[in-house]
Amino acid sequence: MKKNNFWFSIIEVLVWIFIFSLWLVSVYAIITSTLSLNEYSKNSIIATNLARETLESIRNLRDNNYKNTYKWNKLPWNDFNNLILTWVYYKIENNLDNTWNDITFEKINDFWEWKNELNWKMQNYKLCLNNNLIYTYVCVSQNKETHFYRYTIFKDIYDNNTKIDDALKITTKVIWYKNWYHEIQLDSIITDFLRQ
Repeated sequence: MKKNNFWFSIIEVLVWIFIFSLWLVSVYAIITSTLSLNEYSKNSIIATNLARETLESIRNLRDNNYKNTYKWNKLPWNDFNNLILTWVYYKIENNLDNTWNDITFEKINDFWEWKNELNWKMQNYKLCLNNNLIYTYVCVSQNKETHFYRYTIFKDIYDNNTKIDDALKITTKVIWYKNWYHEIQLDSIITDFLRQ
């Protein structure tokens, strides 16, 4: 009789260990999934705000052009003929260190975007974090590299195959590759709302 009880208790212990192992694996999977979702949410919020920052910068540029009696879509350079070009990729950022221009526009000459994976040409629009915790395209040794890439493109708007001269469509995309490829894209339309 004692021998049967011994084996019965070993089977109980093995069943208990098996159930506990399943519970432990489930808890580990839930924790891992939660941490991954938390990381994705954090990066998604950062990416969305980086894209929104660009759209707000462009609206500010238009408003400053009105204030300075320039053409509404003039770029922030000394040449009065420099206007925002369509189907050109730009790096746009607030220029907080410069008193001359509040916003910096720079063409991305060798643009390339590769869906679902990163490539070396995307380094042209990689974002880094400077000592003041501001995202910048200047990735020098004292600035910390991030996993975010941001670009903006302007497109003409057409109505019944006729180009609308006083409006542009803005597309800003922020890409990040952490565990796998992600992107946030924001679209907006900027217009010459003071046109006469």
